[in-house]
Amino acid sequence: MDKFQEEFLDKVGSDEIIEISQILDRVNKQQKLTEVMYYALVTMSKSDGSMSPLLALQIAEEDWNV
Repeated sequence: MDKFQEEFLDKVGSDEIIEISQILDRVNKQQKLTEVMYYALVTMSKSDGSMSPLLALQIAEEDWNV
C-alpha cells in the first residue's frame, strides 16, 4: 500500500472524510458535481500546496451556490 492510500485509510471515519462525503452528496443532488470538483481542483492547483481537499471543496461549493 502506498503512502496516499495509507493516509486516506487513516482518515476514514474522520470528520474530514465525513464532511467531504456530505459536500459531494449535496453537490451531486444539485447536479453540479463536475463543476464543483473541477473548481476545487483548479483552486487547489493555484494554492501553495497547503490547501486541503476539504477546504477546496468548501470554497467550490460556496462559489457554485450549493
